[in-house]
Amino acid sequence: MIYIRRNSDNEIIEIDFSPAPHLEEIGLFDPELKKFLQQSEHSEELIKTVLNKLDNDMVRVIEDVVDVLIDKDVLRFTDLPKPVQNKLLFKKSIRNSLKEENSIINDEEILNF
Repeated sequence: MIYIRRNSDNEIIEIDFSPAPHLEEIGLFDPELKKFLQQSEHSEELIKTVLNKLDNDMVRVIEDVVDVLIDKDVLRFTDLPKPVQNKLLFKKSIRNSLKEENSIINDEEILNF
């Protein structure tokens, strides 16, 4: 999700990736957001930041899709290249250790650190 802050003229002046009392949620396809990203003083840097955040979120989506395909026997874990297997196992073990250490942290919070 993307959250924005507006000025007194109702124009977007800031974006963030975490909710806060002074921010409102905005859709990824909102024309105002696109306009802000294109017209920002640091447009290229800001767009790269947004894309990096979305890429990180997509990685988790792909991991979940792989898990579903494996669970449904559409794909075998061993069909994946060894480096991919290792990365998936490593990330899963880290998430599990974080859950064990602090059970009040959920997956979504772990992703948005």
